[in-house]
Amino acid sequence: MPVDRCFCNMFVYVRSHTMKHVHAHDRQESLRALLTERGSVGVADLAKRWRVSPMTIRRDLAALAAAGAVARVHGGAVPGERLRFGARLERNRAGKTAAARKLMPFLPERGAIYLDGSTTIYHLAGLIEARGGLLVATNCVDTFQRLLQRPGIEAALIGGVRDPATDNLIGPLARRALEGLSFSAAFFSAFALHPEHGPGEPSPEDAEIKRLVCSRSEAVHVAVDHDKLGLSAAGCWQPIAARATLATDLKPGDARVAPFADQFHRIV
Repeated sequence: MPVDRCFCNMFVYVRSHTMKHVHAHDRQESLRALLTERGSVGVADLAKRWRVSPMTIRRDLAALAAAGAVARVHGGAVPGERLRFGARLERNRAGKTAAARKLMPFLPERGAIYLDGSTTIYHLAGLIEARGGLLVATNCVDTFQRLLQRPGIEAALIGGVRDPATDNLIGPLARRALEGLSFSAAFFSAFALHPEHGPGEPSPEDAEIKRLVCSRSEAVHVAVDHDKLGLSAAGCWQPIAARATLATDLKPGDARVAPFADQFHRIV
């Protein structure tokens, strides 16, 4: 091959390879702007928008998620800060508190229970009245600190590494700690509740912790506000229906909770 042709081919390859990375950077910057404007984005819509494959968009989202700029959800992403504990705490506070209050009758006086790292269950922690002989474990630093303020509660913080998406503690250390515990009851919320997939979380690691706790609990109680119904997320976990209760801010007979009757023994 002549030298000038070889050099030309090399130039075209280097130029196209460089432009690919420039385009990826531009897409990711546009993704940030779209998330700020819309609050969420979908893989299919983004692929059509930029005329690239869905896999290319997933790689862009993975790069942004690794930088903490976004949080992956089923079919797309939301701004990373949207799932941080402080940002979630005041969102639909009335609905979360109403759902959490319905779980109060299921709180035992003694034994060991688990509270997850959701803001809904954080509100439940604030409702627990003084009692003795109750050990409460959680993987959320904020919930742990709130439990310390409740008289007669022995609070235990499950160790682990912080999930950058949710602020909850996850990973091998968290799993190892939980494998040494069993619970008479566990109390959860969920990022999403799908009629077929069940409860879901944007972080598969967070969902894995919930699956493990479910397997080590005699009863599981899930509280969600109605905005979560019908949604799905990347990480799914499913309590055993015969041991599970669903509490929402809706009346038990509301048509919107009917699709979940097969997933839960009791709906309140």
